[in-house]
Amino acid sequence: MKGLFVIIIIVVILFALILLDIFMGRAGYKKNAYEPVFSKKKSDIKLIHCGTDLVERMMKDISQAASSVHMMFFIMKNDEVSHKMYTLLKTKAEAGVSVYLLLDWAGCRTIKKTALKTMKNAGVHVHVMNQPRFPYFFFHMQKRNHRKIAVIDGKIGYIGGFNIAEEYLGKKAKFGNWEDYHLRVKGEGVHDLQTLFASDLKRNTGIALGSDVFPKLPQGNTSHKIYATDGYSLEKKYLANIAQAKNRLTICTPYYIPSKPLQAALLNARKNGVSVRIIVPMKSDHPLVRETAFTYYSELLDAGCLIYRYYQGFYHVKAVIIDDHLSIIGTANFDKRSLFLNEEVNVEIDDEAFTREVYATIEEDIKKSELLTKTAFSKRTFRQRPAEWLGRALSYFL
Repeated sequence: MKGLFVIIIIVVILFALILLDIFMGRAGYKKNAYEPVFSKKKSDIKLIHCGTDLVERMMKDISQAASSVHMMFFIMKNDEVSHKMYTLLKTKAEAGVSVYLLLDWAGCRTIKKTALKTMKNAGVHVHVMNQPRFPYFFFHMQKRNHRKIAVIDGKIGYIGGFNIAEEYLGKKAKFGNWEDYHLRVKGEGVHDLQTLFASDLKRNTGIALGSDVFPKLPQGNTSHKIYATDGYSLEKKYLANIAQAKNRLTICTPYYIPSKPLQAALLNARKNGVSVRIIVPMKSDHPLVRETAFTYYSELLDAGCLIYRYYQGFYHVKAVIIDDHLSIIGTANFDKRSLFLNEEVNVEIDDEAFTREVYATIEEDIKKSELLTKTAFSKRTFRQRPAEWLGRALSYFL
């Protein structure tokens, strides 16, 4: 019994030291956080919600690149679709196009070293970001560059929730169809995506891109604003967005694990007569995230919020839609990891026509979803409850 007590004390002390490392690391990192808010621009923006369509369109644009290809993804893997992209990047580099590929350490661990070496030998500038380091080792282990950006010739940009891997094309039986939103951008806003890529490249490698990667760009038809977050400003931005809502508000997210202020803001919006809809997946792609979300649902249901659970595959959409004019689409989930740890990027699109298109897509998603009722919520198994409690305790890191 005494030995067990000693073990428990040791575990508690180790856990406390890890938490101290993480929170001190986050405090120390704040002065280096990169969270630009770019000015309003006008671009032509295309919504893409099929992974196959996205990869085909992106690879076509890359194959036509004349000067530069800049890509930054959270996840790429050692699978067929990833290797097709690696081969295309090698081909463009060998043809004299300047090719840079930034990868997050945690998200790209399955890529074979031989694949990275082959790309580098072909002239692709491959760099892995956010590798764990001292001081604050555990903080850096949790830090993720979750941005997904591609910029071709400085004229065409991509940004959104899709990564490059088989499951994002719906080719994994475990998940089936993969629903996500991505944007193809042409016009002034591409300059901001290029600026963000160039900054992440320089901050992680010291390499500075020249002014030649910033061509003069024409205005498009859709007004928008791009902003990046790094674990400090996203919560305030979402709170401001929610406060704007007058009639309706839709949250689309694979992981509903909000901060207390965000949960309170949604409940307050509902109290003020705003229709609040939340769309989440029925399936889970990570341990505890689905169970943790249930700990927030009771008061949402009591307030009259509608919670839809997407069942025809996996729902990975990251979007916040305000009334009839504002669509926020990007890489940030509605969870504490995106709020307080990850490097993210979103696009605020203030355009009624575009927002109508987003709503139409969401309505199709809802047709493939099940409305969570209070009765169904109350009937969840007792076996699920411990996982809910554990997930809530660990929610900052999920």
